[in-house]
Amino acid sequence: MASTFTTNTGIEKIGNGEKAGAWGTTTNTNFDIIDRSSSGYKKITLAGNTHTLDTTDGALTTESSSTSDARYVVYEFETGTASGAVTVTINDNDRSFLYLIQNDSNQTITFTYGSGTTTSVAASETSFIFGNGDSSSPVIAKFNVANITGDLTVSGDASIGDDLSLTSDSAVLNFGADSEVKVTHVADTGLNIKHTATGDDKPVVLTLQTGETDIQANDVIGAVNFQAPDEGTGSDATLVAAGIEAVSEGDFAADNNATKLSFKTGASEAASEKMSLSSGGDLSVSNDLLLNSDSSIIKFGSDSEITLAHVHDSGLTVKHDASGDDKFPTISLATGDNDIAVNDKLGVINFIAPDEGAGTDAITVGAGIEAISEGDFSASVNTTKLSFKTATSGAATETMSLSSGGNLTASGVITGSSFSGTGICTASCTVNNGGGTVSASSNNTNIAGTVDNGVGDVSVTFTNALSGTDYAAVVSAIDDDGTNRNIGETIVHARSTTASQLKTFRPSASENSARAVFDNDAIGFVAFD
Repeated sequence: MASTFTTNTGIEKIGNGEKAGAWGTTTNTNFDIIDRSSSGYKKITLAGNTHTLDTTDGALTTESSSTSDARYVVYEFETGTASGAVTVTINDNDRSFLYLIQNDSNQTITFTYGSGTTTSVAASETSFIFGNGDSSSPVIAKFNVANITGDLTVSGDASIGDDLSLTSDSAVLNFGADSEVKVTHVADTGLNIKHTATGDDKPVVLTLQTGETDIQANDVIGAVNFQAPDEGTGSDATLVAAGIEAVSEGDFAADNNATKLSFKTGASEAASEKMSLSSGGDLSVSNDLLLNSDSSIIKFGSDSEITLAHVHDSGLTVKHDASGDDKFPTISLATGDNDIAVNDKLGVINFIAPDEGAGTDAITVGAGIEAISEGDFSASVNTTKLSFKTATSGAATETMSLSSGGNLTASGVITGSSFSGTGICTASCTVNNGGGTVSASSNNTNIAGTVDNGVGDVSVTFTNALSGTDYAAVVSAIDDDGTNRNIGETIVHARSTTASQLKTFRPSASENSARAVFDNDAIGFVAFD
């Protein structure tokens, strides 16, 4: 009767009458096979991306041979020349086995019968793998370390290839030689990270580090995402709903690590940036900025000297907080236009009631003030007028303007108790007269001087020439001493852009025959350009 061999380890079962004179050699080989299959260890250096574990019936190999190297219990794999994922094939898919695999290589190793279900052991992972020896449906499965009852202390590194479950509602992870940092599970809530040191400046620091070695512009250095992946409606509901990302603003260098914080939210989308804080401290918001306190304040400046404060149910107040003289707030409307031409607007203030229920004209601009260029700007020219707009039906239109030269133009009636200056009233004075001689003038506006030309004849000269000779002028003789003199009629006799001649006439020569000169107390003069 011929010898046969066991299915899993290939031990020779000597038949009756077999191995005469060689029974002891065969038996010793069988004992060696049993010894190796129960506690044997082998280190395999991976040469390439494939390896085969063979079994030869009744044979035992040396450590350097690959023949029958599938009989060991513990295998340690080293990287060798493997440059990618490695496949290890176990010959004979009718042979069952239990191996402890220690993958010390830098590659993932996949174990297979050559067909059927496979399993993989990651780089630096240690796991048990089991082959079922079912040639019709071969399966290789991986088993993780079983549950451990009681404390587990690991003095070195620990690698876990799959899940780690801390099943206590008050489970704690301790970090550090003195366990000064703790991560504690808060039942039905989350995790609490605490630094247990009681001294000053002992905060908990959570640092997100990228392993990237060449940071370019717009690279994400770290991210915190908020998501509901189990939401039953699926689609958008399971996408990242919000997040915070640290994003590089340029290529990193020895002297540059400019990074912004990007704040992302979603509506019907994967969360996208809605706000950002730049490396320079600029805050950008893609929509409204809401300050919901009735006493909200925005402060400006390194010492917060300028404040913009909300006044409840009233409006906003801009204030300079410095207490010294000439410390007032200034509001400037500045255009970005770098080529100002005639009629370009430099700034606009509009007054509007956009929520008026009547709609149409009621919600258009009711009034406004605009600064409008009167010509092309240059190094020596910035002529600008103020345009005052009001409305009756429709958007406000200009009804009054103040030119760069100080001229006030109104489309309606100007009403007031008095007017002065070089706007409406172009020139004015009171000329004092005595014995026919001009002695002085007062209440002067744009008057360079006065000249007595003779009886009842006075010329006034203008400091600034008027725009033309078509100005309106009012002249009157003034009798203020109560002597009831018949001073006659006072008129503008001649006018130019630089001067005006004033004359007073007697009603008749006979009525004043006794007078050598025409003796006015004063002459009043007003011109409107």
